[in-house]
Amino acid sequence: MGRVKVGIGYIIGCLLSVLLWRFDRQVIYEKINEIIKKKLKGEVVIEFTYIILIALICYIFSFIRIGEINNFITAFIVIDISNTERKNLKRKERVHFYDSISTISRSMICGFIAPLFLIAFGGNILGIAYSFIYNIWYCNEELCIFKYLSTIMNIFPSIIGDLILYIVYIFRNKSAKVDFKGDFFKNLFIRPLLNIDIFAAFIESVNFYYYFDNSNTSFLKSYGHYNNKIDQGCIKDYLSIAYGICLIVFVCFFILVLNMAK
Repeated sequence: MGRVKVGIGYIIGCLLSVLLWRFDRQVIYEKINEIIKKKLKGEVVIEFTYIILIALICYIFSFIRIGEINNFITAFIVIDISNTERKNLKRKERVHFYDSISTISRSMICGFIAPLFLIAFGGNILGIAYSFIYNIWYCNEELCIFKYLSTIMNIFPSIIGDLILYIVYIFRNKSAKVDFKGDFFKNLFIRPLLNIDIFAAFIESVNFYYYFDNSNTSFLKSYGHYNNKIDQGCIKDYLSIAYGICLIVFVCFFILVLNMAK
C-alpha cells in the first residue's frame, strides 16, 4: 500500500486544479505585478525583488516535510491548463483564433509539461520556482532575466511536446514532412514554444503567422497548410489533443514517481 500512496498528492492537486478551472491565476500575478511596478522603479530593481521573493517562498516551502501535502501543494500551484478552454472558445474574431493556438501551446507546455518535467528531475521546489518565473515573465515581458530563464527551462519540455505532436501529425496526415523553413533548431533555443505552434498548424491544416521583431528588422513568416481556416472547430480539436497529451504526460510522470520511490 505504501507505493500506492506515494505520489497521490500530485493526483489530488492536479484534479483540484482542473476542477477550479474558473480560478484564473494570471489575475493574481498581474495584480502583484501592478503593485510592484507602482512601488519600485527600474527593471533591475523589479527583477531583483522578484528573485528575492521567489527564493523566500521556495525556502519556506522547503520546510514542509509531509510528503503528500508537499506534493499536493506543488501540483496545485504549478498545473494551470483548465481555464484555457474558457479563454479560447469565447474568442470570436478571426485574429484572436491565431492567438488561441499560442495560448493552448503555452498552457500545455508551461502550465503542465514543463513543471512536471522539472519536478520529476529536479524536485518540487524547482517546479514551483519555474511556475513563478514563467508567470511573472508572462505578466511583464520586459524582465530580461525571467525571459531567458523561462526560455532555457522550456527547451526540454518543448522537445517532449514536439515529439508527441509530430507523432500525432504523422498518424493524422499520413505524412512525415513538416516545413519549419529552416527555423526548427533556431527556434528550439530562442523561442521553443513557436515550434509547438507550427506543429499545431500542420496538424490542423491551417496557416499560422508569426511576427519576428528585432533591432535590425521586422518581418512576418507563415507556417502550416492553407487547407482550412482557423475557427472554433479547429480550436476545440487542438484543445482535445492538448488535453490528451497532458493526460499521457501525467501518467508517465506518475509512473516515474512511483519507480523513483522504490
